[in-house]
Amino acid sequence: MKRALLLAALLPLPAFAYNEAVHAFITRHALPLDRPVAPPTQDDLDAFRAQFWVRASEHPGFERRYPTIHDFDAWAFKEFLMLDPAARVHGFETLPDDDAGTLHRLLELASRWPDDDERNRHRYLHDPRTRQIVRGPDGSPIPYDPATLDFGSLTGTTSQGHAHYGLVEGPLSDDPEVLKKEPWRFAVPPTAHAYGAELVQVYTDLAALAAQSRLPSAVWLQAAFAGAAFHHLEDLCNQIHTVQVGIYEFLETALLQSKLRDLQTLGGLFGERHSLQQVGLRLIANHHLLSEDLFAKHLGEMQLADIDQPDAEIAAAPDLARAIIERSSREAPQVYRLAWRVSTQTLRDGVSGHEYDGSKGDDPDAYVERTPEAQVAIEEFHAIEIRGLRRAVTAVREWQRRFPGKPHDPVPQLVAYHEQAAARRAAYKPPASGHPGVAWGYPIAVVALLGAAVAFARRKSRPPKVI
Repeated sequence: MKRALLLAALLPLPAFAYNEAVHAFITRHALPLDRPVAPPTQDDLDAFRAQFWVRASEHPGFERRYPTIHDFDAWAFKEFLMLDPAARVHGFETLPDDDAGTLHRLLELASRWPDDDERNRHRYLHDPRTRQIVRGPDGSPIPYDPATLDFGSLTGTTSQGHAHYGLVEGPLSDDPEVLKKEPWRFAVPPTAHAYGAELVQVYTDLAALAAQSRLPSAVWLQAAFAGAAFHHLEDLCNQIHTVQVGIYEFLETALLQSKLRDLQTLGGLFGERHSLQQVGLRLIANHHLLSEDLFAKHLGEMQLADIDQPDAEIAAAPDLARAIIERSSREAPQVYRLAWRVSTQTLRDGVSGHEYDGSKGDDPDAYVERTPEAQVAIEEFHAIEIRGLRRAVTAVREWQRRFPGKPHDPVPQLVAYHEQAAARRAAYKPPASGHPGVAWGYPIAVVALLGAAVAFARRKSRPPKVI
């Protein structure tokens, strides 16, 4: 029964990574070297795209999709790289803030750009001819890849979740017992896959191609793609980006609160119902965003000398991203558990409580309990987060030391991805409305109980038969 309820409540995740200021801090701290750098012209971007097309056309699957260079414009390039083709993305189009002045500043900005330019959001299917959003029979937009919905909504902030998370390899499970005991192996559905690690490699490959391009803006292009690779590495060092749900308490509380809401409203007859999915998402989002904003706000007050000490295990790992996921995923549940422990009651109420949003002015300190126990938990929380920072600094420096590394061709994997996405679209069925209708079982049960009570009262009020 629990599994059935869980499968019915696929929880889209908040898709923020580290607070954007933390991304800039890590990159600035890890790579302090500086030099002037000039942004690309449109001719540079066109030439870089042509270089990619020439190399990629060696693969039959790519050549079938883009038989001529005219079929591979900036829109097609972004779509092939699993980005939103409608977004204006740094490194694919010229943008007003391309001119960062120095390499130092460019890397800082580029490590934020995957969030800032929204390149991973709004993953709609577009008509290849008109480039309009394709809609289903009910008028709802069709996702380019339905699997992206395993980590968020089709549009909005959570729609980038698939690109900013990374789950452990190996078998995953949707069994609530796994969520209790090994939350890093829990996922709904068990086939869920996040692409954070893959995007580290894609941007590394683009940076390597830029370094070999001999274009006037080669240094800028290399740094822009390197910064994007740093972004996704840093995301994986943010522990809560390596689990889908995190702790059993979210599921347990969401189930209880949604059922209580059904009782209060007689199944939606006297008020709006709130599904397990809606309540669970609110609880996860509140504590996800609170934890990130709380850490970012107090980062300048912390003792950070140890983050320059290399994390030997990460530095020695053949695959930086996968090694980080393995380590971060074991710490993620405790990060969520501590955030849950220190949060105020309003953030633990997924029905009528506050919906935390730092971008709208919420102060994280205002939503933290002021007790000695909470202060102890916050100190433990900061210690875990600082371990993540140290891991991120090590990873960025190690990436730089290894670059460009062994030659790697991203095209076969990307061609396979698009074929798999097409197969998933063929089997896709639009979900029902996000607003649950009336659960008639509740009012019917109440009517039945009232009827039984009336019948019982009448029976008790009848005068006894005289024999």
